[in-house]
Amino acid sequence: MNRVLNDNALLHDVERLQDANTLMKAVGVGSLYAIGIACVWFLCVAVPAGALWK
Repeated sequence: MNRVLNDNALLHDVERLQDANTLMKAVGVGSLYAIGIACVWFLCVAVPAGALWK
């Protein structure tokens, strides 16, 4: 009986790890989107303003 309880606890932990993995992927994708938006903003604002070449 003890083993069954431990196996269930292990399965519960695996489920929690999968949730954490999903969260980490979401944070990573969000970060990449933010970097992409920053690059587009830089190209649309700084380059026409002549911030790169004086």
